[in-house]
Amino acid sequence: MSKLTNKTDVPFELFIKDRIQSGYTFKELSQSNNKEFQSFLDKVSRMTVQQVDMQFSRKPDKTDIYNGMQVYHYEITKKFRIHVVIQNGRYMIIRLDPNHKVHN
Repeated sequence: MSKLTNKTDVPFELFIKDRIQSGYTFKELSQSNNKEFQSFLDKVSRMTVQQVDMQFSRKPDKTDIYNGMQVYHYEITKKFRIHVVIQNGRYMIIRLDPNHKVHN
């Protein structure tokens, strides 16, 4: 799999800037999903981009584009994914997909 960014030995940073896409927001998460997401955040907060990519990234769907940018999928659980785009070396969350509705 190709690297998602050239800066792989830097801390992995997630952020939310734009509105999370309708139907894929925190409102759609169950209490169990919230715990799973928090566990993921606890893990990746101590990891580099390269470590997170190796452990959690999934092969991108080349047709999944957001505002002209490739969307990348990260596995929270076998069913739960987050979808991000890269802005300035950081990963902006655009979708929380607890039931893996958007397939890659």
